[in-house]
Amino acid sequence: MSSITTHLAAVLNTVRRPGDFFVSGTTELLAPLLEVDGVGPIALPLLPVQAEQLVAVAQRAPYGRGEETLVDTAVRRTWQIGADRVHIRGKHWERTLETILARVADGLGVSEPVAVELYKLLVYDRGSFFVGHRDTEKAPGMFATLVIVLPSISAGGDLVVPQKGREARLDLRCPEPSEAAFAAFYDDCAHEVLPVTEGCRLTLVYNLVRRGGGALPEPPDYHGEENRIAALLQSWGAGKKSRDGDAPDKLIYLLEHAYTPAELGFATLKGPDAAAATVFAAAARQSDTGAPPRAPQGRGKRHRRIHRLLVAPRPLVRTRVGSWRGR
Repeated sequence: MSSITTHLAAVLNTVRRPGDFFVSGTTELLAPLLEVDGVGPIALPLLPVQAEQLVAVAQRAPYGRGEETLVDTAVRRTWQIGADRVHIRGKHWERTLETILARVADGLGVSEPVAVELYKLLVYDRGSFFVGHRDTEKAPGMFATLVIVLPSISAGGDLVVPQKGREARLDLRCPEPSEAAFAAFYDDCAHEVLPVTEGCRLTLVYNLVRRGGGALPEPPDYHGEENRIAALLQSWGAGKKSRDGDAPDKLIYLLEHAYTPAELGFATLKGPDAAAATVFAAAARQSDTGAPPRAPQGRGKRHRRIHRLLVAPRPLVRTRVGSWRGR
């Protein structure tokens, strides 16, 4: 086995815990019974007439500045209804919430038990937005925020979450009546809601709270490993260009879990495999720039395709997944 392959495996084998500073997705939704005091049952997808009724019983959402709580529509323009006036029930809702919570815990890299506490119902009508800010701790043990967008017709309103040189821009529109969109992020992340340009968005906001004592969860930090792998890839690329170099044509890293050919893909990797693949993808994007090793850059940027990693579980060592391109 070549030196580059040995060193690459040694670094990736130290990456065990998947997780990031944010997670987002959609899930199947069997519509719950949602009732709001002063309005009554709410139809989903949200009807324009009921959006107006919700706004009529809502308050302008404030924001915090130091010890002050302020209302300024130049900073935050949206409507809020307190959790004590919002009632959600239905035999499938608890299961839906548990499904979302499990995916959120995996995405944030949280292994300990987590509880959710409904904080507010937010109504984002046309023109609503919230400039960049950080959430304050609203409950003991709170470490992250979860937002669930219920079926409603809107445009715009992306959630932007920058963190350590990266940026996640999340499209949480949810026009499909049988789905709910969700996103969660750690509470030390600044985030911004861009203006809603059409329609109205209905959003449940939850506090994610750690059960029990101990340190609060935080995302794994693999910047050091990313930098080392990026340096290895740059060295490998230089070696392949050298006439006297003995760099291998391809790099192979064996996965821990077994996958069938149908399910083998970056989006379906499990546990340490998912963690290793995420770190390698960031390192490959970084090394493609030709810059010195540094923290990974913004999500979604396109890079030249100059590196290829072949990954396969031990029973499928000849199966090629593909190459990372900053997806």
